[in-house]
Order: sequence, then structure tokens, then C-alpha cells
Amino acid sequence: MHNRTKQLILFDIDGTLVHPGTVARKLLDKMVKEVANASPELQVDDVAGYTDPIILETALERLNYTDGSLSDTIETILSNYPDRLEKLFNDHEDAYVYDDAVSLLEACKKEGWQSGLLSGNVRKAAEIKLKRFGLWDSFKFGVFGDDARNREEMVLVAEEAALEAFGESYTHNRMVLVGDTAQDAIAARVNGVRSLIVCRRPESRVAIENANPTWLVDSLEETERIILWLKAE
Repeated sequence: MHNRTKQLILFDIDGTLVHPGTVARKLLDKMVKEVANASPELQVDDVAGYTDPIILETALERLNYTDGSLSDTIETILSNYPDRLEKLFNDHEDAYVYDDAVSLLEACKKEGWQSGLLSGNVRKAAEIKLKRFGLWDSFKFGVFGDDARNREEMVLVAEEAALEAFGESYTHNRMVLVGDTAQDAIAARVNGVRSLIVCRRPESRVAIENANPTWLVDSLEETERIILWLKAE
């Protein structure tokens, strides 16, 4: 067994780095209602693990929206969404940062590993959420909901983005996706990438287990043990 060197650790945002509260989900629901005249009643399971465009597509299809082009409507909503999100999110008391994830990020940096973001948020929304907690500048690059349709494709884009950001190619066996949903585990597995999934919501445990993550933990607090796992072949 030998240590892996120069690894690339990809961090999800919502539920992994940050607890976003309900404001973003409620805003997306409200913006769909404004164009479709009905609420899709978005729940946590409708948004967790999915990209913003897919969340909106699913919501509009649920309401049998036919008043215009689906893609144009989604594009219009997403073009206005960050500006409306910014004030709401920054004033939102329910949002907080997960200290265990920040500790893991720092530990990975001490190992000399590179880190990036892999989030279903569109880029501007991701920036708003992380800037509130001073984390945006901790990442040199990221792949977001406006870069690829779904998480599986985002992992492929991450390979190209990392090469551009760091001038180095990361093979999939040197990448780790840190997330909190079954979708994160699936996206990693189909791409031959290892996954470290933290189960923040007990009700999602069975789905995560069925997605066969490389490692499943209840918190990211045991940083030293996690680093040893990531080092091992």
C-alpha cells in the first residue's frame, strides 16, 4: 500500500460545507410560482443532490407548465435568481457553516492536496452562499450547475477545470468527492471516483447506503482518520 500524492478533493456546498436553511429552496419555489401560477411545493428531497436547472425543470414539469419554452423559462429564472437570493440569504439566520467540513478542508490543504467545488448551485448562487462565511476564496476552481446538466457530467468537467486551474491532470483514481447525498455517491461511482459522504439527515441514510459510497460517516469530525482513509490505496 502506498500513499496517494497530489489528490484533488471536490467539496459539495449545500449540506456539506454549509447548511443553507430553507431560503434558496423557498425562493426557487416562489419564482416558479410566479411564472406558472402554482407552487411546485419543493421539498428537501427535490433539491438535495440536484443542479439548479434540473430542480427548476422538474418543478415546472410537475406543474405541466406549457406557457413557453421550458429552457427559456429556466434560463430567465436563473438569470434573476442570484440577485434575489443575495439579500435573502445574507439576512437568513438559519444558514450556518459546518465546522467539521472546514476542518477537513484545512487538513487536506496541509497534506498538499488541491481542493475544488462541485455543486449543483449555479456559480453566482454558490458564491453568495460561500462568501457569507468567508469560504469562497478558499477554492481556486469549481464546477457548478451552469457548467453541466447533472452531477455525473460535473465530475467529468472537474477533470478539465482542474487541469486549467492547476496545470496538472488528475486521473479519477486521485479524485475524491465529498458530499452528503446519494446523488454525490452515484456521480462519483459511475466516474471511478472515490466518495466520502457525510449523512447530515438520518432519513437519507438508506438511500446513501444503496448508492455504495466509498466511505459513509455521520460527521466529518474525525479528520485524522478520514485523511488516513484518503491516503490509503
